[in-house]
Amino acid sequence: MSESSIFEKVLFVGMDYKIPKGGIASVLNTYSIFIHPFKFVRTAASELNNVQKVWYAVSGYLLLIWKLFTDRKIEIVHIHSASGTSFWRKNYAIKIAKMMGKKVVFHCHGGGFKEFRLSNIKKVDVILAKVDCVVCLSGEWNNYFQSIGCKHIVTIKNVIREPNIENVEKNGVVHFLFLGLICDSKGIFNVLKAIGDHKQELQNRIVLHIGGNGETDRLLSIIKELGIETLVRFEGWVDKEKKQYLLNLADVYILPSFIEGVPISILEAESYHKPVITTNVGGIPSIVQDCVSGVFVTPGNDKEIYLAMKMMAESEELRQKYGEASYRISRDYQPEAIKKELIGCYDKILKTSNIRIG
Repeated sequence: MSESSIFEKVLFVGMDYKIPKGGIASVLNTYSIFIHPFKFVRTAASELNNVQKVWYAVSGYLLLIWKLFTDRKIEIVHIHSASGTSFWRKNYAIKIAKMMGKKVVFHCHGGGFKEFRLSNIKKVDVILAKVDCVVCLSGEWNNYFQSIGCKHIVTIKNVIREPNIENVEKNGVVHFLFLGLICDSKGIFNVLKAIGDHKQELQNRIVLHIGGNGETDRLLSIIKELGIETLVRFEGWVDKEKKQYLLNLADVYILPSFIEGVPISILEAESYHKPVITTNVGGIPSIVQDCVSGVFVTPGNDKEIYLAMKMMAESEELRQKYGEASYRISRDYQPEAIKKELIGCYDKILKTSNIRIG
C-alpha cells in the first residue's frame, strides 16, 4: 500500500498546530509538512481563556463528527493527548470515533501520565480500554503501559525538523539555552538559583537565554531579586525564526526537569549539535547519554546544575565532543524515519482488535 493511500485513512486530532506552542503542537506541525494528505481536527489551542477552550473543544467535536461522516476513507483516528484536562477532552473524541466504527490510536505525550493515572485509575483505564493502540515515545514508556495491562503498544519517536544551521556572532561568552514552559517542574528556577549563587564566578563568562511562556512574572522577579540581569536574558515566547537563531547561538542546551516524556526541545537542540544538561527522568535517557552527549544532574540540585554549567563553560573541546554525539542521536528522529514508524503502526492497527486493560 502506498504512503498516500495509508494516510488517506488517517484523521489526526489534537492541539492547533498552526502556531506550534508546546510539544504536541510542534509534533503535529512537523507531521503536517511530511504527511500527505494530512487530515486534521483541532480540539484545543494554547493561551485560550475558559470560554474559548470550551468553544474550541465543542466545535472540534462537531467537526470530527462531520469529517467522519463525510470522508468515508477515514478508518483510523489518531488522537494526540497529554494528561490532565487534555486527556479528559480527548475522551469525547475517542467516544465519537468508536461510535462511528473507527479504529483509535491514543498517542500519549508529556511526562505526567503516571501520576495522573494514579489519581484516576478506574476512569483512565476505562478510557484506555476503548482504544485500539497506545502510542508512546520511548521504551521506558512502552514498559509502563505494558505494566498497566495495555496489550497493543507501539513506540514512535517524537519527530523534529531538519536543522537550519548558520553561523552567528557569540561575543566571547558561552551561551546556555532553555526553551519551554516556565514552571517549577522544568527546573528553570533551580537554574536561576545556581547562577545566582555563583554570579561572581560566572560574570562575563556565560549568558543564559530563556524562551517560553508560563510563570514569566515570577521569572523576571527572581532574576531581579538575585541580581543576575547581566547573566540571564528572557526572550519571551520564540517563533520559528527566533528559535532557529537561538539554537544556532547556543553552546549548551539546559532542561533540568523533574518530570518529562521525550522533550522535543532536547531533540531540536541535539539536531543543532548542542550538548545537553538535563535529568535522568521519563524518556530522557533514550535521547541523552550521560557523559557522552550531555550531563545528567539530580532534579532540584542547584549545586550539580552549577557544576555541570561550569564544566561545559570551561571546555570547548567537551562541548564539541558531546555536541557531535547529540547530533548522531537526533538523526533517528528525522521525518523519514518517523514516517516509516507511523505507516507500520497504521498497517498493524487495521489488522488487530482492541487493546484491553487487565
